[in-house]
Amino acid sequence: MYEEIKNASIVLVRFNAAVESGKVKIKIPQEEYSNKIEASASEMGDSYRLSETDMQLLALALELKTQGNHIEILTDDYSIQNVAKQNNIEFHALATFGIRRLLEWMRYCPACYKEYAINSSFSVCQICGTELKRKSKKTTRKTEKK
Repeated sequence: MYEEIKNASIVLVRFNAAVESGKVKIKIPQEEYSNKIEASASEMGDSYRLSETDMQLLALALELKTQGNHIEILTDDYSIQNVAKQNNIEFHALATFGIRRLLEWMRYCPACYKEYAINSSFSVCQICGTELKRKSKKTTRKTEKK
């Protein structure tokens, strides 16, 4: 979690103060919710784009939502938004418009158009050596307007 906060930044100082004062509590999600989020992120093709902290945030949100709490994630990260939407976790974008539809991703070579599974271990095309890119495989449904 701390790796997401830049060292010696004012954000880190404020975060530590909030933890020490009891305004922020650090909680690790239960394994069952972590497993559900990992499976969902993998299914949607977002797993390789999400950090361990992102996955824990989503898992904790799912756990708290399941316990009857009202949860909202504030993020401009499209991968977090996509997995949150897949799991019916409310989210709001801060500086962007946010995702408009739920997306499944694929990886492809922009030079020869060879397609690869999203969880492929390759980062370059095995045919021509070009760096792989990510694109939407299909649009499943639109998100609701908020």
